[in-house]
Amino acid sequence: MSFAAVTGRAVRWGIMGTGTIAHDFVKVLQYLPNTEVAAVGSRSAEGADRFGNAHNISGRHDSYEALARDESIDVVYVATPSMRHVEDSLLCLNEGRHVLCEKAMAPSLTEAQRVVDKAVDKERFLLHGVWSRFFPAMAAIRKTLRSGVIGDVVSAHASFGQNDGAGSASATLETGIYCAQFLQWAFDGDAPESVEGVSYSLAESGLDQHVGALLKFPGDRVGTFECSLRHPTPRGATICGTKGVLKVPFPFWCPTSFEVQTMTGLGSQDWSAPETHTFALPDVQGPFNFVNSEGLLYEARAVNECLAAGKTECGQCDHRENLAVMRVLSEIRGRWGA
Repeated sequence: MSFAAVTGRAVRWGIMGTGTIAHDFVKVLQYLPNTEVAAVGSRSAEGADRFGNAHNISGRHDSYEALARDESIDVVYVATPSMRHVEDSLLCLNEGRHVLCEKAMAPSLTEAQRVVDKAVDKERFLLHGVWSRFFPAMAAIRKTLRSGVIGDVVSAHASFGQNDGAGSASATLETGIYCAQFLQWAFDGDAPESVEGVSYSLAESGLDQHVGALLKFPGDRVGTFECSLRHPTPRGATICGTKGVLKVPFPFWCPTSFEVQTMTGLGSQDWSAPETHTFALPDVQGPFNFVNSEGLLYEARAVNECLAAGKTECGQCDHRENLAVMRVLSEIRGRWGA
């Protein structure tokens, strides 16, 4: 049942922040039925007007606080600079708004737990915006793994490196989060038992610019990932089973395809013909700032459905799995005292 069927009106979204990802998210919201982008909040009236004019949004607030206090808003998309995410999510929750917070929702597990605890206390919906979890390809990957076609999953690997932002942001929080959540998905939601090893490089700012990590999962399974803001990587992912492999090409964090091959014979040298699965993106007109941003629609639609059902968590990325990912990132960043 839709939100409109339950309440008699559209879901009213507020947009906190006016950066590039906020532009992409508003575009998909405006394609969703029974959905209204009701207001935008910026740190200045000029910023709110500029964004509002670009997207035909009538409600405009010259501060984040004013947007959070707007009682006509059901849910706020927090798309402010990442180091503000804890402060701004708490602001919205305290004012009674539901929250979809862009990744990374916090710099540490402790801070992420603060936000989750506040949402639980206020009985408000909260979702960490790891949009990967909502792509049809991700659901199909898990179904394929559970089918046993590649046997028992024993390892998974992901890389996400790009050559921008080194020194101005944390690679672990910007791109590593996508790697960590993918490994957890590959192991059917199991959290890692431990971080076995970390290699890292810090920029002059003290922020991590390149990180490699080795994770131990229950059942002697292994996950590895590499993330960087210093140099590009293939930005794909591979899941290895006892009978074959599943490969997700660029961009693995917002996937539209994957490939399955079984391997047999002496030394596993006999490969089956690759079986490729492809998924069309939603028909949403750009232009967009980021690859496959059309797929933000999947996440936005899931939020609307959760609100209609009165849920305070989303099954694709509930608080338990979210905090498990943040625990891994915190432990990795703790290696250099972050």
